[in-house]
Amino acid sequence: MPFVEGHPKPANSGRKKGTPNRLTGDIGARIEALGCDPIEGMARLAMDENNTPELRGRMYAELAGYLYPKRKAIKVASDSCGVPRLITVRYEPSPAESAQTAG
Repeated sequence: MPFVEGHPKPANSGRKKGTPNRLTGDIGARIEALGCDPIEGMARLAMDENNTPELRGRMYAELAGYLYPKRKAIKVASDSCGVPRLITVRYEPSPAESAQTAG
């Protein structure tokens, strides 16, 4: 049954979650048919000391993206003037610690 504009989407319609689109699936199949493993290729380039440091660094950076999530920026709070707030941490010994150091 075709979708009619203005009506809700039928349940369980569309591509299931995690299903690659046709182009992605075709490319993956072609690469696999060639016996090519892009991750292994990047790892070999990164570990080969005959390659330039720039290329090796780029390959390590690409590989790290598959293993570790990218960090998001941390927002720094500020007052209305845009100046970051200063937080002072002061250590004051407890009464029991004061008694021990005094005596």
